[in-house]
Amino acid sequence: MKSPNEIVDNCTSLVSLPEVYLEVKKVIDDPESTMTDLSAAISIDPGMTTIVLKLVNSAFYAMPRKVETISRAVGILGMQPLHDLVLAVSVTTAFSGLNQQVMNMNIYWANSFFSGLAARELARKCFLVDSERMFVEGLLRDIGHLLLYQYLPEQAEEAIKNASNTGEPIQNVEKTLIGFDYTEIGKALVDSWKLPKNLGEAIRHQHQPNGSADHQFEAALLNIAFALTEGFQSPNGHGNWESLVAPESWTLTGLDEDNVKICLIEAGKQLSSMLDLMEEAQLQVS
Repeated sequence: MKSPNEIVDNCTSLVSLPEVYLEVKKVIDDPESTMTDLSAAISIDPGMTTIVLKLVNSAFYAMPRKVETISRAVGILGMQPLHDLVLAVSVTTAFSGLNQQVMNMNIYWANSFFSGLAARELARKCFLVDSERMFVEGLLRDIGHLLLYQYLPEQAEEAIKNASNTGEPIQNVEKTLIGFDYTEIGKALVDSWKLPKNLGEAIRHQHQPNGSADHQFEAALLNIAFALTEGFQSPNGHGNWESLVAPESWTLTGLDEDNVKICLIEAGKQLSSMLDLMEEAQLQVS
């Protein structure tokens, strides 16, 4: 049986993030880089430039006036939010060509983007200063499943059926059948991309936020985003999303059911336009 790291190695040998993202990451990782450097890195790819500007001018950010240049977008949003937008576009583009037999990819991406939007709205309700970053964390929350579907399709499909028939959480079924679950693969993948440690930790501990030593709050946000996605987006979902929320997530976030329901509605309003933009991104980004 392959290990999470072996699956990730197979993935990175077949699927690579676009060159434009690698250039953007290089800028972000360099403490001496400037906003001008970031603007130049994004602008090397006209497709990425177009999509980023459309996202910045969409309801996702609700700008009071149109932003017409990448340099202006960087000046308004900052370097890290622009990096996160490019990462989101890059991930969906890089994995769009994978042939999936286990899961309908339209459903997969709808779930992932709903999860990202929900995580961002939840972070806003918690008054997190940089709440925009939770969009990418929510988007990548389930990325491990994408690799399971690709490289262990029979076991992944069996896990889905068993979870559906028994009501057992999918992560528990995967551990029994495969020896690890999708959160472990997700963490291994984002770690291989050398993304911030908090992202991998939150993904890994999204079902048991208290298991993370330093990033319990983010894991709790992902846990609630997971509950909402499973409850209202997935084909086998159920409205009883509250039962999917880990008890500690309420304490860690300070949220209540009424606040979460408001976030659900807001995420749902934004989902259709976000999916349209990302579908366009897959056609434009090199």
